[in-house]
Amino acid sequence: MRPLNFYSLLFLLLMTRFTYAQDCCTTQKSPWVLGLGANIVNDSGLKFRGILDIENNYNYSVPIRITLERRFQENFGIEIATNFNTFLKGKTVNNSVLQEDVSFFAIDGMFNYYFSNTYQIKERAAYEAYLTTGLGLSFYDGSAATTANIGAGLNYYLSSTVGANINAITKFSVDNSLSGSNYLQIGIGFIIKLEESYFN
Repeated sequence: MRPLNFYSLLFLLLMTRFTYAQDCCTTQKSPWVLGLGANIVNDSGLKFRGILDIENNYNYSVPIRITLERRFQENFGIEIATNFNTFLKGKTVNNSVLQEDVSFFAIDGMFNYYFSNTYQIKERAAYEAYLTTGLGLSFYDGSAATTANIGAGLNYYLSSTVGANINAITKFSVDNSLSGSNYLQIGIGFIIKLEESYFN
């Protein structure tokens, strides 16, 4: 088994900080937020070539996305995101056509900055726009690769506790894993603000 490298250790540290965030700098306006939805992955290796070729370059077979976020200090959040998908035979992955299906799983620790709250009244706003960054682990048929992530997203609220979410994250491979590569992940789904009592 390959020893943990620097980036893997940093990822584990980020996961540990997630549990600390619930006790540090939180208020009654710092809810837990559960997200449920789907993900689409472009790991074609073609960069901007074929970016609109959804049929061949995007993967969306059983694309489950589950997230849990802890908001704090009004404009920030720490999030754990899990994504399940399957890259089907015949899809383009790493500039090659797959000869068999590949199971995909990713877990990411993300830091979110809700910059739209700096120019609008949060309690009256119908949407929140945010920037996100963090580290992750991606698994291809069980083979792991470490990624550095950066992206952006938007929450549009349907009520005070329920909203729709869309986000796009670019993930860059930062280790020497043969299975790792840079890829684009798009998420879409719903978010639900949970009461503090659910976790007490």
